[in-house]
Order: sequence, then C-alpha cells, then structure tokens
Amino acid sequence: MTERYPPFDANELPAEARAIYDRILGERGYVPGPYPFWLAAPGYADHMEPIEKYLRYEVSFDERIAEIAVLAIARHWRARYVWTSHAPAAIKAGVDAGIVEAIRNDNAPSFAKDDEKTCFDFCHSLLSGDGVDDALWTRVRATFGERGIAEIIGLIGLYSTVCATMVAYRVPTKGGEPDPFA
Repeated sequence: MTERYPPFDANELPAEARAIYDRILGERGYVPGPYPFWLAAPGYADHMEPIEKYLRYEVSFDERIAEIAVLAIARHWRARYVWTSHAPAAIKAGVDAGIVEAIRNDNAPSFAKDDEKTCFDFCHSLLSGDGVDDALWTRVRATFGERGIAEIIGLIGLYSTVCATMVAYRVPTKGGEPDPFA
C-alpha cells in the first residue's frame, strides 16, 4: 500500500496556511497529526483547531474518558496513527492496559469503572450505526449529563474526521510502530 502524502514542509505553506500553522505551533508546541493535511484548506484547519482544542482540553469529564472515546473511534476506523498516538495517552491518563488491548482487538472490554463502560458503550453503539437504546441513553445522561453527552458526540464527530483523514491519506503508525490492527 502506497502512502498518499508528500513529506510535509511548513516552509512551503502558502501565507494563510503558514499563519495558522505558526499559531498552533506557538500555542501547543507541536502541530497535531491531521493538520498538515487540513492546512491544504486553511479556513477548514483554522475552524477545526478551536473545536479540537475544546474537545480535548476543556470538556466536563477527565482525560481518561476522552481517551476511551478516542480509542473506540480509532478502532472503528482502524486508524493506525491515531491508535498509536492515543493508546499510550489512554494508559497515561489511567485507562487500564487490558482495556486498551481489548478495544484494539475489537473484544468487549471488562471495565472496572462504570463511567468508562458507559462512555465506551455509548461510542460503540453510535459508531455501529445502531443508535442508542433508551437504557443506554438513561445511563449516559445519569453519568455525564447533557453537556457530557454533547461533548462525547462532539468527540465522535471530531475524531471520525481525524481518523477519516489519516486513513484516507494512509498515514502509518506514529514512530514506525507495528500496525496495531494487522
């Protein structure tokens, strides 16, 4: 399988895209994975960045829950780069390594924490296309509230976009790691 992206050189960006790149780099110290592709449409990248920033760092639940959602989405899309970026982040955030491995293998994880199970079940149900049954909806609402529901749905949309980008461009794993889904 051939890669679909040229080597990225920020110095070759048009002025509008370079300004966005420099702003993100200055604020974060790095430019996240999909931005080199999104900067081909500078307005798109510029609008996605605050959404991504909010959904990653300003949500009403802790990082552990956000990482559970991202792993469910990365597994659904089989997004190698996203998985190899977020599996270690999930473990660092407090997600049990056995849960990470179960998600990677597309097995039903055995959660010890109800909030993690609720988040995963919600994401998995939505991503499967089956919608959300009333019992799960009640559980999600009781666990995360309306704000949390909106934020998890936002994470699903954002990271589906991230994963679709990385899969479409055939981006390999981060750091040349083995394919986690092979």
